[in-house]
Amino acid sequence: MFDEIFYSECLYCSTAVMYRETICEACFSEIKKVIHRCRLCGYPLNVEAEVCKNCLESKYYDKLFIPFWYTSVVKSVLKKIKFRYNIKGYRLIDELVRKNLMKMDRYDVITYVPSTFMRRFRRFVHPAEYIANILSDIYMTPCEPLLKRVRNTSYQWRLKKKERLKNVSEAFTPKKELFDLKILLVDDIITTGATLNECAKMLKGAGARKVDCYVLSKGLF
Repeated sequence: MFDEIFYSECLYCSTAVMYRETICEACFSEIKKVIHRCRLCGYPLNVEAEVCKNCLESKYYDKLFIPFWYTSVVKSVLKKIKFRYNIKGYRLIDELVRKNLMKMDRYDVITYVPSTFMRRFRRFVHPAEYIANILSDIYMTPCEPLLKRVRNTSYQWRLKKKERLKNVSEAFTPKKELFDLKILLVDDIITTGATLNECAKMLKGAGARKVDCYVLSKGLF
């Protein structure tokens, strides 16, 4: 009876759900997990492979850990968080991360791709930082803001691939020396990987020995 009186709505289809829940069972089943990936670099693929095209590209991060595709429910929830002030969506992200753990290395510190001041102000909570703190709690590893965004950039999704590389070039700087540290860099979505690569470049330039990346979802470019 309590659930009948105090109910919520599914974040994706607006169907009534119990007040403790964020999405309905039908929508939850639509969430697309990454099933196949490159065994060497972790890049999401349609079939399992020993190596992939991402392995051959010049990059500064070492390995990717990506549990979901940026489609349907995940795409909708992240957009609502970023552009519609949807706080409830963070509960779903927390659930997705905790229930879909990936086998990763042990790290000295977890950090995240920093946001601009205005974007952070509009969103209340920065998604990448939120995910990083969840992982910090799960793996009992300290979470620190190791990077600073030194100039504003355009939204990456508005740009073509070559423009994305230029957009984030020298947009970040490390906050301190990171000599010989193993770091897990966190973000909410990856498409071309330009932002992650630039951040990893700065971390390794500050002395980091290894930079792996955990990203909640992989976009389709």
